[in-house]
Amino acid sequence: MSDLKIKVRNIYVYTNLEVRLKSRTTKEEANKEVERMIDKKKIFEGYEWKIEECEDGGINTFDEKLSNDIIERLKQDETDENIFWDGFTAHYDLNVGHIPVNTNLEAPLKSATKEEAVAEITKLCAEKNLFKGYEWKVEGCDETGINDLNETLQNEVIEIITKDIEACIE
Repeated sequence: MSDLKIKVRNIYVYTNLEVRLKSRTTKEEANKEVERMIDKKKIFEGYEWKIEECEDGGINTFDEKLSNDIIERLKQDETDENIFWDGFTAHYDLNVGHIPVNTNLEAPLKSATKEEAVAEITKLCAEKNLFKGYEWKVEGCDETGINDLNETLQNEVIEIITKDIEACIE
């Protein structure tokens, strides 16, 4: 494996999000906190949302679309089922699953040089075989962070890559 990576910036993927709540007492208080966040529709204000398993957050855009998607999901699910006690830091965390998030993706390449990498990526795009044999993940995450490596996502990745292959190689 080489040190070269393919990076695709500003792409929407379905992922799971988490946020540390301020509540430290009871799950009921944590539920009320989430209900207030939803009612005020200011779910990002004063909170550090991140993609699950991502140390640096992984979210590029905190916009109205993301806010509405999160609120809609929280209204669909039982809030109580999405709140978890973090015994290490004595906080509650709120998890929201399968939300489209604007993020950056990366995968290690097999090529040793940039020229070989361009050829490798060109071939992968032509064969529409991006995900087979490659470990794609959200940039800066320990785990993949991606819920679904499907054909639609592959086509979007190919579209971004083919605009400027060399800009996608690091």
